[in-house]
Amino acid sequence: MRKLFTVLAFVFLFTSSAYSLPSRYDLRDYGHITRVKNQGIPGPCWAFAALGAMESNYLTQGLNTDGKIPDLSELQLAFYAYRDPQKERNFSSRIKSGILSLEGSSFISAAFMMRLSGPMNERELKYTTQLTDSQKKAMMKRKPETYKRSMRLRDAYFLLNDELDVVSKKKLIMNHGAITISFYSEPSKYQRKGKYYTYFNNSKGTKTNHDVLIAGWDDDFSRDNFSPKPKSNGAWLIKNSWGTMRGNNDGYFWLSYEQFTSGGTAFIVERDNRKLRHYGHDDLGFCSTLGYSWGASVFCIEGMKEVLREAAFFVADNNVEYELYVYDLGFSSPSSPVDGKMISSVKGEIEFAGYHTITLPEEFSMNHGNYFSVILKLSKRAMAVETELKNYSENAVVHEKESYFSNDGINWTDGINLKANACIKAYTILKR
Repeated sequence: MRKLFTVLAFVFLFTSSAYSLPSRYDLRDYGHITRVKNQGIPGPCWAFAALGAMESNYLTQGLNTDGKIPDLSELQLAFYAYRDPQKERNFSSRIKSGILSLEGSSFISAAFMMRLSGPMNERELKYTTQLTDSQKKAMMKRKPETYKRSMRLRDAYFLLNDELDVVSKKKLIMNHGAITISFYSEPSKYQRKGKYYTYFNNSKGTKTNHDVLIAGWDDDFSRDNFSPKPKSNGAWLIKNSWGTMRGNNDGYFWLSYEQFTSGGTAFIVERDNRKLRHYGHDDLGFCSTLGYSWGASVFCIEGMKEVLREAAFFVADNNVEYELYVYDLGFSSPSSPVDGKMISSVKGEIEFAGYHTITLPEEFSMNHGNYFSVILKLSKRAMAVETELKNYSENAVVHEKESYFSNDGINWTDGINLKANACIKAYTILKR
């Protein structure tokens, strides 16, 4: 799983001249982060980090106007990522240990949320490491989207360059809440220095094995609080998922700026709409890229009447210009994604690598059986795709006449010939 981070590494740098940043910041001071939880076993840290970031973003945006603090179900994400009733939506068929012990990533978390499989509230599916066989069988008979969603993932900013600068991370935390990172964690290397619980250990080089949340920082945090000592002062405030007894008696610890970390994701959410319907062929999300500047997905309306309102896609680079087109393809299976009438177009620039949802300039009503396509043109030849990767996405399934790729927007190659699905989606509102 960690190897995927290297394959999909991005460059994410922008200057700090736009505005000054405080030397110290703590999301807890603003009520923009939720309580520390306890994962209980090795493995599901990725689910705790991803959902903690979503909870934090929800609070940072002030979406809890009812005063309720979000509490999302890690069990739903960690279980159904590998045990969905539909095999083609399962990440990896290699189940060698307990399901909850399997590693994951922000890629898996984003893919799960993008297809509207979650997230759901903790109270409806409480986390436990002691699932009985009967509980597992009952859960495997139920699709994850049959649970009530508590919010919707709209965007995910992937920060996968190992040298992501400190300023960039700070801006994201202030604007969007806690962000995930990975580092190599060895329990024996945590240190108690006075009132502080700290960690600094680069002996494992570029290896990582644990996902946590950055919840703040202190530029003046003394290097003397670490053992061994880093070269300079400064540290991240980290929210862990090992319960409140591990850390500063509250589940937090300080991580030196000089600690090697990898990846990171800012999850952007919004209030959920239960009438929202997802169309996409990439259930396992972003797995790799193909050298095409054009990609397309063809869909067919399933409800009696639906209103098309949004499209979404992945980009593998920062600062990418895009053009998005929607074609009405009629009621017969089309021969290409442009075999019809263009009904919408929008252009723009994407600042961050990752997953992005675009609201179309106009809404369009479509009836049952109506085919339509969402076509994406990027300024760089790196079209994100779902494809088979060993020990990760080997359950991916590609069908003909669903995904297409091109370098001129005229001549199209069916994705089945490339064994790849375009990471391009559409969202509609179901009309009753």
